[in-house]
Amino acid sequence: MPLLIAPVFNSTTPHPVQIELPNSYHLVSGVKKPYEIASKFLRHEMDENKRLFDQRVDPTSLFLVADHAEMKVTDDRVWIEEIENKLNISTIQGTCSIPYVITASGNQFGITYLKRSLDGTKYMFDDSAKNVFFSLIGRKLPGLAFRRYSLSLEKKSYEDQLLDLWIAMESLFVPDGTKGEITYKLRVRMAYYFGESFEQREKIAQFIKKSYNHRSEIVHSGKVFGDSLENEVNVLRLMARATILNAAMEGISLQDMRVRLDQLIMTGENYSDHFSPSFFERIIL
Repeated sequence: MPLLIAPVFNSTTPHPVQIELPNSYHLVSGVKKPYEIASKFLRHEMDENKRLFDQRVDPTSLFLVADHAEMKVTDDRVWIEEIENKLNISTIQGTCSIPYVITASGNQFGITYLKRSLDGTKYMFDDSAKNVFFSLIGRKLPGLAFRRYSLSLEKKSYEDQLLDLWIAMESLFVPDGTKGEITYKLRVRMAYYFGESFEQREKIAQFIKKSYNHRSEIVHSGKVFGDSLENEVNVLRLMARATILNAAMEGISLQDMRVRLDQLIMTGENYSDHFSPSFFERIIL
């Protein structure tokens, strides 16, 4: 049967991993064969700096592996990208990527280039990340928000990252954004979603107002903020990630979530206490 091996660049695991995925795929680490094949055939064929392989891939790295008769890289490319994106949203500890795929049929080996490897700190696939990833395997995530969250990891400038994250946040919290005042709805809904007290809600609302103003300045006047946006972008990423995971784990539509948030504004309660979701990740400023 054909064999597919896709090293997950920049990843590491504290102990061996063996996860069975749909479509006859597995996610593994601590297994000799995938690393040996990747090291032998990919190291000298990469389009990127050849030293990058040794820096980004080792025996503790994750490897996406498939072994089935009907496998075609072109057909499975979207699936491979989905695995990469779900790995990245499973933890905030680093950024990983799947830039190359090695295929083998008999003694014939081929390499397919998918994308450039992503920059970032080392991606740690520990027990916490593993549990979140495992929970996401069969779940549908909010499409636009998930896509823009993932795209933000590929951007180098903080301005581009901020814009991607705000597209994600608008799709999550103002699906009725064509009606009324978007900034006001974002401030209030996000304050009641994340905040437990008046003080927390006020702080969140002020952060949203300031950050959304930055978004408008970038879009409408091309303003460059540079490194001063770093902390702001990090907070937005945490908020977007938490909301995407919360919605996916609860299995709630964004429209239903919006209705719930507007109800909370009337009652003055916070989301997790009122609706008691089994999974709810909160961000406290």
